[in-house]
Amino acid sequence: MAELVGRFIASDSATAYHVGRSKELLKFWAEVKVKNVNKGLAEEYRNWRHRQKCISDATINRDLSVLRHTFNWALDNSLLGVNPLNRLRLVRERRTKKTILAADEEELLLCACAPHFAPIVAFTVDTGMRRGEVLKQQWSDIDLKRKLLFVTSSKTPEGESREIPFTNRVSSLLSHMNPSHSLVFTFRGEAIRNVKRAWKSAVRRSGIRPLRFHDLRHTFNTRLMEAGVIQDIRKALMGHSTGDEVHAAYTHVELPAKREAIRKLELWLAAQRQMGREEITQNQIGNVKQPEGSMDVEQTPTR
Repeated sequence: MAELVGRFIASDSATAYHVGRSKELLKFWAEVKVKNVNKGLAEEYRNWRHRQKCISDATINRDLSVLRHTFNWALDNSLLGVNPLNRLRLVRERRTKKTILAADEEELLLCACAPHFAPIVAFTVDTGMRRGEVLKQQWSDIDLKRKLLFVTSSKTPEGESREIPFTNRVSSLLSHMNPSHSLVFTFRGEAIRNVKRAWKSAVRRSGIRPLRFHDLRHTFNTRLMEAGVIQDIRKALMGHSTGDEVHAAYTHVELPAKREAIRKLELWLAAQRQMGREEITQNQIGNVKQPEGSMDVEQTPTR
């Protein structure tokens, strides 16, 4: 299996997502002979993963989907005569609640971020880009004059080279940066490979609810929805993969519609932040102690 997976990874068909998943797969499958692969062994792999680490069935489903995709690739390239995992039934996934970053939490989080990390968080929550897309974004795909970016690299064909208009914050952020590297975001002049430690530290210091970095993407999508942006435009901005929906309407969403969506998002956010400030002011007023001897209501004058 190690040889087959290696050939797939080296092909033009493999993406960074496939490579990442294959690293986990090979820990179990590397020494297995292709002729011995079957659905029963796939179930053994699921049980093995659960024993190794506390992970969800959804994560294991992603692994097995990549493995099945590898066999399909081998089949298409005449390396195999049959896919042993064809029609493999994956475990039904439970729907999980997606955590959304509130506007007041966002301010606390940004204040708690390390100086090099705060721009990454602000950029991500305002573009809805995946972590890998953000860290691989290049200056050559940034158009400051048109306030527009083209996603440099994505794990899905739909996400590649998609257009995302700037929010005012992203425009200001990028305009004040010095493009000394081909990548937009770096640390001490080097590419950033992982943000896990910086993210966990920022969340801990901020005191907000536990969140994943990927929840910033969910936050962007939810904010667009609450701002009244229709699903097709949200999908176009986020580069959602839709499987066989090759001719889905969102693939033809034009730039003016995307700019209007970002405008709606900013108006909605401004309203949310204003409501938050008013609520804080009201709470402060309510917590002010009345001086001794003062009356909350005016006394009726004595005649």
